[in-house]
Amino acid sequence: MRSILGKSNRVRKASRKDRRQPEQHETPFQDRLADLGVARLLADELTLRDVVQAMRYIRTSMFSPMPDKGLYSSRVSEVLNYRAAMPAVVTLSHLHAVLPSPTRTERELAELIDKGVVRKLRVERRGGMGEAVVETAELEAMIRRSDASSEAGEALVVYLRRNPTSQTLSEGVLSSDHTDELLRAGFLTSWTRTTPGGDSRLDARPEDRTTLTSVERVSRFASGSVSAVGGQQAVHLAGGGGGSRLGGIQTGAVESGVLRLSLPGLGRYLKLGSEAVDWVRETLGKTRWGEGPESWLRDRFEAGGLTGMRWKEFRGLGWEWTIGLAVGLGVVEVFETGAVGRGVRALG
Repeated sequence: MRSILGKSNRVRKASRKDRRQPEQHETPFQDRLADLGVARLLADELTLRDVVQAMRYIRTSMFSPMPDKGLYSSRVSEVLNYRAAMPAVVTLSHLHAVLPSPTRTERELAELIDKGVVRKLRVERRGGMGEAVVETAELEAMIRRSDASSEAGEALVVYLRRNPTSQTLSEGVLSSDHTDELLRAGFLTSWTRTTPGGDSRLDARPEDRTTLTSVERVSRFASGSVSAVGGQQAVHLAGGGGGSRLGGIQTGAVESGVLRLSLPGLGRYLKLGSEAVDWVRETLGKTRWGEGPESWLRDRFEAGGLTGMRWKEFRGLGWEWTIGLAVGLGVVEVFETGAVGRGVRALG
């Protein structure tokens, strides 16, 4: 038909070009940030003079203030109870992150422990998160406020004062009734020796990762023998095996006669810190170079306001506390960029 009628004399407009912009790459920060050197974790005006002052600063920065409005009364009550149940502890790694001199910090900490001002606690298989310190005055106040009887609490306080550096109690130090009360109250716990089982090896400190079969040991035995692959306990020592326990292996305090000092809510505290640090690591992992401006990372952390992750999952956890813990654990480093403020880079 068109060939018969010929071409139309109507002026045609040029076809409209597609105005859609090309899709942005989903991975943010395609270029590396300028690195002008490691940045101070604290502002100059927040210079901390000693260990106890640093411990108190870390504790007060753990949570943001409760908002005046925006949360239901039931949610406010739940958040306040959750925060109140947190023990007054600080991880050693976090402490080192905010104090400038590791050697001086360790020396001062040792003196405070010897004098009974501060007490060190350790949770096995939690890596850097498992070593914490608490002011002795706070610890004694927690014991007296607990559900344990005054007799049981006083017996523990007396023991702690006589043994300022001890982290364990041997069998028979306290009566069985007092021991049971303090176990239920959370101030004592069964001591499982550092023999990895079903727990993740990701939490293990480098010096604790000793479960790999020794090359020297293997070389002593004939190829193909049980001993050549580490012996009958090799699978269990490497974190494998079923739920049954090999004969002769003592893993609990009831069998070994040793209890470890602990605090009520310590497990919850460590879990919250681990989850927050994991979030930082995973968020940086979504960038091309594993790094980004701290302002961007903080905006992501606080996104959504009262309905966002920071309040729904972390109960208003503070950013300064979170990034300080991540730095202390060696998960990230903070550096100066010059152009966009401080940058945060994932390590490892």
